[in-house]
Formats: sequence, structure tokens, C-alpha cells
Amino acid sequence: MKSTNLSPDSTQQRMLLSFAHPDDESFGMGGAIAYYARRGADVYLICSTNGDVGTVAPERMNGYQTIGELRLAELECAASTLGITEVIPFGYRDSGMMGAPENDHPDALWQADRDTVTARIVREMRRIRPQVVVTFDPYGGYGHPDHIYMHEVTSRAFHAAGDPAQYPEQIAEGLQPWQPQKLYYSAFPRMPLRLMVLAARLRGQDPRRLGVNADLDLQAALEQLLPVTTRISVAPYQRVWDAAAQCHASQSNPRGSAGFFDVVRRLISRRQEFTRAWPEPRPGEPVERDLFQGVS
Repeated sequence: MKSTNLSPDSTQQRMLLSFAHPDDESFGMGGAIAYYARRGADVYLICSTNGDVGTVAPERMNGYQTIGELRLAELECAASTLGITEVIPFGYRDSGMMGAPENDHPDALWQADRDTVTARIVREMRRIRPQVVVTFDPYGGYGHPDHIYMHEVTSRAFHAAGDPAQYPEQIAEGLQPWQPQKLYYSAFPRMPLRLMVLAARLRGQDPRRLGVNADLDLQAALEQLLPVTTRISVAPYQRVWDAAAQCHASQSNPRGSAGFFDVVRRLISRRQEFTRAWPEPRPGEPVERDLFQGVS
């Protein structure tokens, strides 16, 4: 699936996405991925789990033996649709939502040794040599433990990849230190999240206890949002974004609305937002319009 010794052109734009589950790429930043892939950037995706704790209706298994097999096949469909250069699966078990029994499974990402996973991400950074890295925010978007975990280890890896004292065994193998220039957190759009919280209240639901298992706290997600530093216009790529999201047919598709709600969704999602974690934003700095802005 991947080359072990890349020698990318120094002028080629390269982006590494470090996410947790099949569908994080499409449901989260699919518009931006399509935008950059079609602009000629190489987009690489780490997917750390197989999504095997996700809920799938039996009629959607389509002959696959496990949920993990199905969801990885859906990921390959989405990656091809978006134009992702390479998918890098780490193969850990989905940890379920915070506090679930799945958190304690020995194969769950939440239980994986953090230095081991950090080293794996450093290895990919040194191999791919991206200028831009994107992962989850500290709250993991909506508090998912796998998202929080990937935020922590990716942030560590970002600062370790350029240090020759870190993971010297990789350097002995021929992987030279590489310091990516920019680190971003994908941002949940504030307005749709506010509308979702309001809609839940109007339906008489507690926005802190949503979802099939009442373990989704949208109010906390809203309270944990970070300031937006970067907005990317993705309106021309929404059809591609929709097609990629539809690849994940076994999951509840947030881009599956029709009619009036489809129009509203397209208006709301015509831009994708990010928080730049490194270099740290300066006070009064204008909003960026490009993740590669200022990249040398």
C-alpha cells in the first residue's frame, strides 16, 4: 500500500492527516481534503483504528466477516473519492466512547503505549516529510477517547520528528529528522453545533446526553471549541465531499440531508475551519485562507 522510502520533491505540498476512525476524514474535513488534492497537494492519512466498535446494521455487512473489514473498505472508497495519496492504517481497536467498557480492551487504542504510537507517527512524518499536519483538537471534537489520544500523540510527534535525539533507531534505518512547519486542529463548525444543541432542546432532549447510547455531549463540545485561525473555502467541492461521506454507508451520515435541509447544510459548510496550534497565532493576526500559507 505504501512506499518505504519516499524522496518527495522539496517544492511539492504534502499534508499528513492523523485521525482515529474510518469516516473521520470524510465526515470531518472532506471538503478541505478534496480542495487540496485537486490543487495538486499530496494528502496522506493515518487511520489509527479499524472502527470495529462502530454500530453497523446486519444488512449492511455486505459479506464482510467483521465490522473492521467493512469500515476499512469504506475508507478506501472515500480515500479514492477524495484523492488521498495514501492511507496508513495502524490497526488498533476502536475504544468506544469515554467510559465505555471498550476503553479497557487490551487491543484498544486508548490502552496502547503512547510512546510506541508517537514513534509510529514520527516514522511517518520522517518518511513522508509533510509541511502541514492536521489532527483533532484537545477535546477530540466531541470527547471521543480515540480522538483525544490521537491529538496527544500527534502533537508529541510533531515536535519530536525534527529532533535527531528522538527515536534515533529510525535515523539509523535511514529516516532523517524532519520538522513539519505547521500543526492544525480540525475545528467543529460553531454555528451548526449551536443549531444542533438548540434543535435537541426544542425536541425536549438533553444536549448533554444524545446518541444511541446517550453518551454524546454536544453542549460540552460547544464549550470546548477553540478560536478559529484558518478558513478554507470548499463550496466547489461539496459534491465530492458528499460522495466520500456516502462511501461510509454503514455509519450515520451527517451529510445525508435532502431538500431544504440540504440547502441549509451547503450554506453552513461552504467553508471549513481550523485552529493553528503551531506556529502559535499572534494577537490580532488575520484569519488565514490556506493551510499552506507561509510554508517555505
